[in-house]
Amino acid sequence: MRLLKYSIPLFFVLLCLQTNLGYSQNQPAERNSQNTQYEQSKTPATSRAKRKKAKKEWKEQRKKEKAERKKIKDHHKRIQDKETRKRMKQAKRKSNRVNTNKREFFLVRWFKKK
Repeated sequence: MRLLKYSIPLFFVLLCLQTNLGYSQNQPAERNSQNTQYEQSKTPATSRAKRKKAKKEWKEQRKKEKAERKKIKDHHKRIQDKETRKRMKQAKRKSNRVNTNKREFFLVRWFKKK
């Protein structure tokens, strides 16, 4: 009974060690330099290069989206008349002030109609 108690875990440990011995870092001695250059140019070799490429694509996409939003916003402003643009500017300033929790200038508060 005692032999069986220790032999089963020992068997599994030896089995695990044996499977690790099968893997090694053997590589072919000769490599064709042209073939490796072709493989490197074909796909990014490292995850860093992949991340860098993905970041560059993301930045380009973001830049395009930002330009499109700006184009729409400028068109919307351009089709308004002068008084409307002035009201839009005042509303923008007021909303910025309210959103940043800043009070109005004290003279404006003093002489405002109540």
